[in-house]
Amino acid sequence: MPDQVSTWAKSIKGLPEDVGIVLYENEITGRELLAMNIDSLKMMGLKRAGTVALLLKEIKKFDRTSQDVVTLIEHSPYCFGKILDYLRLKQLHLSGLIINEPKLPEVCDMQKRRFEKVVKYYFPGIAARSILG
Repeated sequence: MPDQVSTWAKSIKGLPEDVGIVLYENEITGRELLAMNIDSLKMMGLKRAGTVALLLKEIKKFDRTSQDVVTLIEHSPYCFGKILDYLRLKQLHLSGLIINEPKLPEVCDMQKRRFEKVVKYYFPGIAARSILG
């Protein structure tokens, strides 16, 4: 999504804020960003060599890290079950059908890392914090 790409670009230390604006105005998605090269960045109006070099470096870094993190919820019925149980109880509480607010999911030590990865993947941002605490 262009707004996510723009936010990502604005978070890069040393990169001018207008780079995020240029990416947003050109409606650049994540897949498109990964396909960018010097020429495509210059076509969008990014002319300064240092800015282009820094952005390309960060795009390569992002590409490497996104390849390293593959999370498939189908491979973790344990995590999926914990998430569903918590969300069901939360909805029952919000509907007034149960009095006590449900506790955050309790996950065994061996599954904590996987659980956090799954939650952050499928529930980005604030939504993940509501499940992870």
